[in-house]
Order: sequence, then C-alpha cells, then structure tokens
Amino acid sequence: MRFHDQLRFLICLLACYSVLNLSDNFSFAESPIRNTQDPKDIATSPEQTVKNMTVPDGFKVTVFASEPDVHQPIGFEIDDRGRLWVAECFTYERGTYDDQYQDRIVILEDTDGDGKMDQRKIFWQGPGPLTSVTVGSNGVWALCRGELRYFEDKNHDDIPDGKPQVLLEGWNYKTVRHNIVSGLTWGPDGWLYGRHGITDSSLVGTPETVPANRTVIHCGIWRYHPVTHKIEEVSSGTTNPWGFDYDEYGQMFFTNNVNGHLWHMIPGSHYIRMSGHGSDPNPYVYELMTKCADHDHWDSSSGKWTDSRDTSGVHGKLGGGHSHCGGMIYLGDSWPEEYRNSLFLCNTHGHRVNNDALEREGSGYVGTHRPDFLLTGSDWFRGTELKYGPDGSVYLTDWADLGECHDHDGVHRTSGRIYKISYGDVPQPEKLDLNQLSDSELVMLQLHPND
Repeated sequence: MRFHDQLRFLICLLACYSVLNLSDNFSFAESPIRNTQDPKDIATSPEQTVKNMTVPDGFKVTVFASEPDVHQPIGFEIDDRGRLWVAECFTYERGTYDDQYQDRIVILEDTDGDGKMDQRKIFWQGPGPLTSVTVGSNGVWALCRGELRYFEDKNHDDIPDGKPQVLLEGWNYKTVRHNIVSGLTWGPDGWLYGRHGITDSSLVGTPETVPANRTVIHCGIWRYHPVTHKIEEVSSGTTNPWGFDYDEYGQMFFTNNVNGHLWHMIPGSHYIRMSGHGSDPNPYVYELMTKCADHDHWDSSSGKWTDSRDTSGVHGKLGGGHSHCGGMIYLGDSWPEEYRNSLFLCNTHGHRVNNDALEREGSGYVGTHRPDFLLTGSDWFRGTELKYGPDGSVYLTDWADLGECHDHDGVHRTSGRIYKISYGDVPQPEKLDLNQLSDSELVMLQLHPND
C-alpha cells in the first residue's frame, strides 16, 4: 500500500469493524517445491541478470531478494515500515492450478538499510491459488481460492489473530485460468480495487448473499468497500488487466494485454473487448471506449497479436510485444522529476520495462511512448509488478521463468527475484509508526513529496 494510501485509509476509516477472533497456532513448515520445467533449462543467476540490465544514466539496479528466500512472486505490497509482503503462487500450472502445492504470504525486510532483504517471515501458507496481497485496517487482505480474505492482526505482530474472514466469495478461479482475479490496490477513495480477465465471469457476494443478489463481475476493474461490504463493477471491457494505479490527482489507469496496453479508468466506462469474446453485457451501450495510448508496443498493423511474442524484429523495436504485467505511476521523491506521474509497466515477451508519459487531452488523457526504461537481455525475466517504497526507490518483482501462460513448457517454481531500482545516493527514510500518530499528524503527512 502507498504511504499516503495508508494515511487516507486511517483518516477516512477511524471506526473500523471487528472480525471473528479464533485462537490458532500459526506455524508453517517449508513445503516441498518441484519444478516441471525441463531440467536442462538453467535460469540466469540474479546477479548476472542485474549485470546485464540496461537503465538510464544515474540509475542502478540491485538484488533485494532472490531464491531461496522468494519464489513465484505474483504480487506484493509495501507496508508503512517499508517491508514487502509478497504473494507466492506455487499452484500455477499450465494455465490452471495444481492443488498438490501450497501458496504463501511472506514478509521480507531490510533491517540494516543496505538495500538487501535480511529478514524473512511466513505470514500464511495454504491451498491456492493466491494471486494478490495488501495490508490495511489492522490486517492483511488477500485474493485466494475464489475468495477475498481478511487476516486480522490488531497487535501487528505478523501473526494472524485467527482464521481469515471470508469477505467475498464466488471469484471464478477454475475456468478463468490466467485471467484470474488479481491486483488488490487501495484507491484514494478508501475502496479496495481489483482486476478481472475476459475468459469467464464471476458471480460475487458475501457468503450470506444468495446467487440472485450477487454481482456479476466481467473483465475490467471492480471495487469493494471495507466497511459497507459493497462490491461493484467500476468498468467493463478490455482483455486481461494486470496493472492498476492512479496519479497525483486521483486519475486511475490500468494496463492490459492483447488489445491495447494503457487505459484511462473512468467509473462506469465500457471498453472494447478482445475479438471472439462476445459483446458488452449492457445492450444499451452504443459506443465502446478504446485505449488511451496513442501507440502499441508491437506492430499491431500485422493483425496477429500472437506474432508479437517473437520480439527479434519489429515488435522488439516498438516495445516488446502485446503482453504487459504490473503498472506503476511514479509518485516517489528520489527519481528525477521527468519520471514523476509517468507510467511504468513490465513487458512480458520483451523482457523489459516500458515507460509511457501521461498527458491531458480533451476530457481525458493520452499515453505517449517514451524510451524503454529497463532492458534485461534475459529470456527468463518475467516482471510481474512494480512499486516505489518509502525511500523513493522502486521494487520490481520477477517471476523468473522461461515461459508464460501460453507456452505450457513447465513451471520453474524454485526461482523468483525482487530487484531494487534507485537513483543516485538515496538517504534512509524516516521510520514511522502510523498507528502512533495523531489525526493532525497524519493529515500533515499528506504534504510529503513521496506519495
């Protein structure tokens, strides 16, 4: 969660609800991990991967964490102490999910400020698929096995106070495959946002809600209110959104695959869909909105998005292909001003990080192409998410596998990396405990340049 998101959340939600508190002994053993990737396929080491990376002058990339301390990082969050909460998804297999494995939430911390993880805890471990984790309201929130779960931790000892409360259920995680619900993100309005892909829909509600009163979630963006428990579809359309963020004015954007990589998220909007997956569910929508980017990261004039997986030619020159994962609008305070309010997103087949500028145009925005920010030169790089931390540096998670969801060449579960991207000499941020600050102190922190 962004530093300011936590402040807004504490200010707006002073009256928090309580959840069922059950006394359980939470201790976890490391579960066995098995690769299904060809043993002849050897991953590039984390150190060599960083050595091969290309970034603009003044930037440096270091290894914050890697195997065996982190595996299969599908998503992560940063808390107010600068710690990373990582969702590890071992259950993913050939576009579906394998129940013989267990997923987990791990906490990674750099206690001595040298830029490397030196303390690791397992917060939770159990049946998946686990696709997202975030923190807030004296607890941890996760999307797992078709449910939105809340783990209460009132004393902040990194041990759940009891079994998780199931806030929502009905998320499709079987036939939806790699279009699964994901991406928990606190919005500036205090709602919890998420994403959903196109291959199937979900019928979502609280465990007590009968099917007739549940909400149908299609591909697009949805949100949930943590106090009223209301869920609603905010926008509908596109293909498979796997990134979401907002700028300093609260304008929301999300990243996508196949039919456009950047979209201005306007509440109530209906967007064009990937061909072959039906029409908009609302028959009274007369014209669908399109992407806000004025370009593609592949040669879309060829008409075959599947061809863009080969980035050796024109697709590589244009940005690396159609597939994107993660989306960060940089609002930190240690990178050069030219990058502030611009969008960064991982390019799956291009093994890189793209960068788009966001500019006002009419009543909306247009995304314009900027030079690729980071090139890895590694076929194993599979970036999943980017977030800036308390010192303004950016953390980048790498699934670290040779293939992706369409390759079906096996899964390399024993790999996973988190890189830290910094600019110049970065001073150590002031350590704060937001729970100990007064309301007025929380409000004043809204003026901090690191949002």
